[in-house]
Amino acid sequence: MNCMNCEDSGWVCENHRDRPWEGPHACTWGGAGAPCPRCNVPDSGETPRTPPGFIVEVDEKTKLH
Repeated sequence: MNCMNCEDSGWVCENHRDRPWEGPHACTWGGAGAPCPRCNVPDSGETPRTPPGFIVEVDEKTKLH
């Protein structure tokens, strides 16, 4: 394991950034996922890497900038 913070998932709990968002040691407080501040910090103008199987759903009301 390279990142002990997120257990290499790249994502942590939004409310508890020292706990993984998924996996056997995932935070169970129900917060949303957030990019890991240790290993999933994108370069300027880039987006963080997404979890495997992540799908973006966009409807007609969604505005993309």
